[in-house]
Amino acid sequence: MTAMIPSSAGRVHVASSGRVGLPVVVLSSGLGGAWFDWDRTVRLLEPHARVIVFDRPGLGMSGPARRGPSLAREVAVLDAVMRGIPKAVLVGHSMASMHVEAYARLRPHRVSGVVLLDPDTETPGAGAPFDMSAVIAQAIRAFGSRWLGARLTRRFGHSFRNLLTAASTLGVTDPAPTDLVEMVYRRPGVGRAVVWELASYPGQVATLERLRKRRELPKVPWLVLTAGRRVWPEHRSLAALVPWGRNVPVPGSRHMIQMDRPDAVVMAVREVLRGLPDR
Repeated sequence: MTAMIPSSAGRVHVASSGRVGLPVVVLSSGLGGAWFDWDRTVRLLEPHARVIVFDRPGLGMSGPARRGPSLAREVAVLDAVMRGIPKAVLVGHSMASMHVEAYARLRPHRVSGVVLLDPDTETPGAGAPFDMSAVIAQAIRAFGSRWLGARLTRRFGHSFRNLLTAASTLGVTDPAPTDLVEMVYRRPGVGRAVVWELASYPGQVATLERLRKRRELPKVPWLVLTAGRRVWPEHRSLAALVPWGRNVPVPGSRHMIQMDRPDAVVMAVREVLRGLPDR
């Protein structure tokens, strides 16, 4: 089932599946992601949970963003997605790991567990990073032509998405039909939203650093999945934000773990679900 729901940041496209009454799992995409990136994971999760996937404003099939990306905006979007849901397991990929962590700190009573998929490698406590891709994105926003950007997105948006997907997976086929990928990533607003998100990255990191000093994480399961066999020190530090946190390498995957190893994502979520009091 899909729906468009209101939020203070713009209308949000939400897809839900699984039986009502099962524990809720909310899946949050990384930079520029779309709901169909999770299709393989959703199919495996459906017998165990009610699964909700959404597109942030400007991305996927969501409406235009009313305000720029920030940690506060992403918490507001999650509030809208979670409306009517008492608690949920939150799964955040890449950049969305920050959104999920912030939500857990600000809304601890709404979170029953957290799974972070190959989060951005910023060591907790290091402060705002200097990120060259963010600097370039900021320059594009400041000096780029909106008209030219729209033309380039219509012409090359889906090709760029395909290149990034190929580089971020171990050769798996895209879970989404080609015509759907083209329809979504040729939308002019999607290109603008991706650049805007990228430009906001250092600011979101800095905001999360400040939040870590003020708000504790809730005492819920906390898993950090790292793509591949190598375990990054930054991921170990992120798992160690709580004494019970775990960092789990996922061999046979690159950055898009939900495409390469949806089974690993499901195993992590099921581990969290088994730890819930009513399970």
